[in-house]
Amino acid sequence: MRLNDGGIDVFYVDESHDATTYVVTAIAVPFLRNIDGMWRIVWNDYLFEASRWRKRIADEHKIPQRKELHGSVLSKRRGNYKFGSRQLSQEEADSAYLFALSEVRFLPDASIMSVAGGRGRTMYGSERLLRVMHALFQRMRLQCRSRNVNAMTFFDEGHPEYRELYRKAQFHLPSGTRGGETINRPMDMFVKDGNMKDSKFCKFTQIADLISYAALQKLRVERGDDPAPLGRAPTYYDALPRSVINTRVSTDPADGIVRLG
Repeated sequence: MRLNDGGIDVFYVDESHDATTYVVTAIAVPFLRNIDGMWRIVWNDYLFEASRWRKRIADEHKIPQRKELHGSVLSKRRGNYKFGSRQLSQEEADSAYLFALSEVRFLPDASIMSVAGGRGRTMYGSERLLRVMHALFQRMRLQCRSRNVNAMTFFDEGHPEYRELYRKAQFHLPSGTRGGETINRPMDMFVKDGNMKDSKFCKFTQIADLISYAALQKLRVERGDDPAPLGRAPTYYDALPRSVINTRVSTDPADGIVRLG
């Protein structure tokens, strides 16, 4: 395989779901770039900024850096986030969540995308999951083509079925055309097998989790759930800087969330 001229990206993938809807989010972080005629590993620069992001959350909202951020846990005031030993008030939790998403502007432009689909009995077995993951893989592939990069992928631990679907998609990924035909457009620019990553030790995966949960809450209101019990959670997603969202993956609204129905 020839290295593409744009370099290499790393995708971090995590998901959130309820009884009805499943949301999966991917974040693309540059790993290798040609700068002034020399190949440089730039991933460490983004890790440095992610560490600064996490420190700002600790300084502003008293959530120790050792605490792993989970969207549902933070939003629902669990996890003893405050000083690492007490629960946040709902106002504090909302404020911390909104702050965390508003501060991810260090990520590259158009680096975040999400896909949402309906859940069902076959979700992990895996017709409905296949539909959601295929839609995500198709868009990850298109983003790589537009940036002329190779890529690798890290999934959050706990879903071995992701790796199997990812393996297949590197050789066979059906995509539709304007004429209605289905053709194979595999993820052949992706290198290595799908990697599993413990989110406790990965800030990028934690960011993907925060975003996927925020997208899920936004979609719950769209599908007609009573907004009153959700509080400010449906507004979390809109705190994301628009520059970091890949708005080209979705239309009407162009908010970076692909809605499969």
